[in-house]
Amino acid sequence: MFALAGLAAAALVLLIVAIGATIWLYRCREQRRADGKTNVGWIVFLAIAYPLSVSYLMFFVLLTISAFTGESVTVG
Repeated sequence: MFALAGLAAAALVLLIVAIGATIWLYRCREQRRADGKTNVGWIVFLAIAYPLSVSYLMFFVLLTISAFTGESVTVG
């Protein structure tokens, strides 16, 4: 359980970094456009980071609920 908690903490950090990168890209978009820089690398990073972190955090929450209630938790 401690290993899963560590992975959940890493997923939370990844989510915070992805949100920070999104805000940073939004705020400096005009300067990056003027400099001729593209956002392709950042978009690829964000396209991987958001689903990965959110899905693992949801898994960890469901696992925690299941551990404390003793019942299997399913989605759908």
